[in-house]
Amino acid sequence: MTVSGLLPRRSVLFIMVVCAMSVFAVVSSQNFFALAMGVNQTGITTTSFTTISTSLSPRQQLINQSFTVPSTTGTSLQCELWNFTFTGNQGQYVSGNFTANIPLDFYLVQDTDYQNWLKQGTCGSATEAIASQQLTKSYNFSTTLPNSGKWDFVLVNSSNTNNAGGSITAYLSSVGYTMTEVMLNTITTTGITLGTTPGTTETTQPPAATASTNIPGFPIGSILAGIAVGLFAVLILRFRKRP
Repeated sequence: MTVSGLLPRRSVLFIMVVCAMSVFAVVSSQNFFALAMGVNQTGITTTSFTTISTSLSPRQQLINQSFTVPSTTGTSLQCELWNFTFTGNQGQYVSGNFTANIPLDFYLVQDTDYQNWLKQGTCGSATEAIASQQLTKSYNFSTTLPNSGKWDFVLVNSSNTNNAGGSITAYLSSVGYTMTEVMLNTITTTGITLGTTPGTTETTQPPAATASTNIPGFPIGSILAGIAVGLFAVLILRFRKRP
């Protein structure tokens, strides 16, 4: 006797629906998951740099005194010149300042050029000087001697009415160069960290069904579970129909 003979058609239909839902539930319960893996690498860039610093040797005072530059009153000269001569070596550093009661021209020039100014009767030339300032009452100067030999501080008074008075101070020192090399060589092992990276997804699929044990699209475990649920429903209905 078949199951349809023992039960009404409505009951058979109910059992088939229950079996189908059971199979679908078991199939659905097998999770498929995506695993995204990435590699994060960290490291430190090696940097090196060199620092060059300058330092001055103890200063030698060249001059620290007052001066007077007469005016051109009573002469046919365009200007009157005052000078101070010193000897310096190439690369030495000259610094100082002067102040005056009236505007003066200032020049730091080689002695040979200064002697030519005197012979030619000129009042100086900024193009031949390594430091210069014109018509000023105060000036701070600093420069490096390009050549060794005699050099002159020259003050020029172009006034035909007023004598110039003031004071001048100057120093000579050697410039020293100090090279300090600092190397930043930090060796760090590159770190590798696994982490999730969007866009690199690998989906794990269940093993393919074989012809002898699985029905295409349904694993064997799901089919057996569905049959078991169906038989359990048949037994319940049979017991309910008994008096």
